[in-house]
Amino acid sequence: MMRFMPPVMGAVLLCAIHVSALAADTTSTANASTSDQHVREQIEAKRDQLSGADKIGPSKQQGANSLLDAPVETDDAPTQVQRP
Repeated sequence: MMRFMPPVMGAVLLCAIHVSALAADTTSTANASTSDQHVREQIEAKRDQLSGADKIGPSKQQGANSLLDAPVETDDAPTQVQRP
């Protein structure tokens, strides 16, 4: 029985090392993505501040259908030939 224990314990320890390395990679990736998102937001805010884009308000539309309600000018349209 003692003869089989060292190889078995070696295999268990070898697997434990790889499992802990994989677990460390997944947690650091999750933290890195939130950190990257935070850094990206800070950079965009600073860029908007430097360019003056943060002082511009949203555009005010006079009406959602104002363009659609305008008459269509057809004075320069080619003539249509009616087929019998």
